Amino acid sequence: MTTNKLLGPETDKYLQQAIINFMNYTVSGGSMTVVSEEAAQAAAFVEEHVNLAAARKYRQELGGIFTNLEQLAAIPESRTGWMELLAPMVSRLDGGKLKALAPQTTWHNEVTPYVNGPECLEMLLDEIKNAQRYIHLSVMLFYNDHSGNLIANELLSALARGVKVRLLVNHMITAMGYEKNLKVGQFTEISEKLEAAGGKVLDTANSKYPAEEWRKLRQELELRGVPEHILFFQDRVQEEGEMGGLNIVDHRKFLIIDGTTSIIGSINIGDQYTFATPVESPSGTQVNGTKQGIPSREEEWHDGCFRVRGAAARTFNAVFHSRWILLGGDMFDPGDCFYDPDMDMNFGEEECTLFASFPGNPVNLIQQYYLDLISYAADETVIVNPYLIDQDFWDRLKGLGPECSCNLTICNPLHVTDHPTNLAAVRSNMYTPFCNGVSFYDYSDTGRFSHWKISYDKRSHAVFHGSYNINERSACHDFELGLLVKGQAFADKVKELIDYDLGVSRKITDKKEFFKHPWLHPSTYLNKVTRNYT
Repeated sequence: MTTNKLLGPETDKYLQQAIINFMNYTVSGGSMTVVSEEAAQAAAFVEEHVNLAAARKYRQELGGIFTNLEQLAAIPESRTGWMELLAPMVSRLDGGKLKALAPQTTWHNEVTPYVNGPECLEMLLDEIKNAQRYIHLSVMLFYNDHSGNLIANELLSALARGVKVRLLVNHMITAMGYEKNLKVGQFTEISEKLEAAGGKVLDTANSKYPAEEWRKLRQELELRGVPEHILFFQDRVQEEGEMGGLNIVDHRKFLIIDGTTSIIGSINIGDQYTFATPVESPSGTQVNGTKQGIPSREEEWHDGCFRVRGAAARTFNAVFHSRWILLGGDMFDPGDCFYDPDMDMNFGEEECTLFASFPGNPVNLIQQYYLDLISYAADETVIVNPYLIDQDFWDRLKGLGPECSCNLTICNPLHVTDHPTNLAAVRSNMYTPFCNGVSFYDYSDTGRFSHWKISYDKRSHAVFHGSYNINERSACHDFELGLLVKGQAFADKVKELIDYDLGVSRKITDKKEFFKHPWLHPSTYLNKVTRNYT
């Protein structure tokens, strides 16, 4: 960086990053009122001096995130010297809150993509087997089935050799099982074994406290030294928690091992996701040296994850730490050398930016990333997602002209789905985008469900992957996590995997498969009344 030329030699790295965080959140439409009145005044200053619409478009041209001051200085149609005037305002704000709200970027990571159960399961087992200090796992579902027990047994082995193990799991939703099999939902059998061996397990099902309980707990945590920016998260969740918090779900799926390895994806743990059965591959197609195919059994879902080596582990661990402390877990310092080892973190070439969304945040930055991705698509852009129910997404897509729409491709399991209204949402909204040039592929032509959530942006060589569904739940109610990875070689690898999926899917060619007049179809109304909860 040459930031000293922009703001002077007295500008330290902490302030530089605070300015970047401030601008990323503000440009995405985030309200600085949640930080402080002084932050809101700084945001008002930016609105007067920076063309935010131009900034948003320019940021997406860069790949969806500002990472340095040079990029901010190059925002089109902005007044000269605005950043120098903004710097002292930002210096007086709570930098911890700004960091908590905005995506965080690390460099020199090595990222490897994995798809389908056997490949993901083998990698997970190997990584747990190689753990030496600690394992932090956050997942919505952890099933008591074949692959769930394989992973549980490997965690028990890690505990036996002295590795610290902490797990965040939603016991209540896991207990529902799958395929009408409640036995696989008996996670308590696994958690009791882990806890007896010294592991720590917390239930994420109750993410909102009764008001008086939170008031007392907040005071207690503050006395124990928990930073304000972590307590701030729960304050927002408390405000969001309608229906006693039952509509709030921690949907994130990620893992940190030894401070150097992170895993993020759309997979939960269990045979629906991490199945061991070999995939069916009639053509024998290989991508990156791995055979591609579709799941052999109907109950097995097509899905995937990324393994990341490098400094990105710090950003993942900060997210885990916040949730762990707020749910009543034991205190630990993620900055301690045990959790953040002092070593060379130059593992590869990928730039990684972690996006975290949470209930009560005035703006969902993952949702905004997707909206910007489609709004400014100027080259090939592909979105693969199992649930296309977010009306903000559809309204934005329907408002695009042919010059942008022709660059967009969507892949979704239209007819083979576990969601009651995904088909209705797509058919009710896709007619106009289709006529304008958006391509649509139906993965359910394979006879299988795809739970993979990934996007590809050719212009900036960027890939986004994580737990986020393009639905109202992920946008408004749930804890979500996604990783934006930039790097041409990596993006090209992922594009090959996506191309395989498009190749086995059915490309829709007839606009009549979508509703020209959705108000004539009853399923349209069912989708509207259920989209916030299903």
